[in-house]
Amino acid sequence: MAGNNEHTAGLTRRMLLLAASAMLAGCVDRMSPEGFGRQTAPSRQLNYPIEPYDIMYGGVRDGDYKIRPVPYKRLNPDNLRQIVHDRTLEPIGTVVIDPKHHYLYVILDDRKAVRYGIATGPGFPGHKETLTVSGRESWPVSSDVRKSDPKAKKIAGPNSLYGARALYLSNGMVIHGTSRWREIGGACEAGGIAMLNQDVMDLDRRIKPGARVLVL
Repeated sequence: MAGNNEHTAGLTRRMLLLAASAMLAGCVDRMSPEGFGRQTAPSRQLNYPIEPYDIMYGGVRDGDYKIRPVPYKRLNPDNLRQIVHDRTLEPIGTVVIDPKHHYLYVILDDRKAVRYGIATGPGFPGHKETLTVSGRESWPVSSDVRKSDPKAKKIAGPNSLYGARALYLSNGMVIHGTSRWREIGGACEAGGIAMLNQDVMDLDRRIKPGARVLVL
């Protein structure tokens, strides 16, 4: 009887080990383009879920406006929202802008960061600078349009120069949305930093006015 129990226990252990190995073999690296979209960031202060691309860049209604889906398969995969390793050692909650490589990061905990592809506009600082986020606005209208058109509020929307959100920086520059997805990874028509509308809305959820912004 004791021998049978030992034999059964041995089989159970082997079965558990085989099952665990199969599960590990089926896992997808969260840092790969295929894998990170299936993971979620830790449910802490700055961390929101990283969703599959078809959800992340799908059409969405926000208030009175409808944002069209982004044809993400036509973009460079490096310019899509993803979780990456943080090499900056900046404090959690810091926004890091890398204009040379057209990336914007939000620093999370556990040496991780959310990375977004961006486009840079005319007049963006070509030097290192430390700023703060001084304010935000949903469905904004650019200051140039406001000055020239008293009815400017009527032209706010997904296709306006500032898109779905504007985050105002302490030096007068603006991080804003755009529907011009072909600009991501290069230059943008509007000034400042342009992000896909879906991405700037995600960024707006993660940071607060007063957040530190480091331009590399």
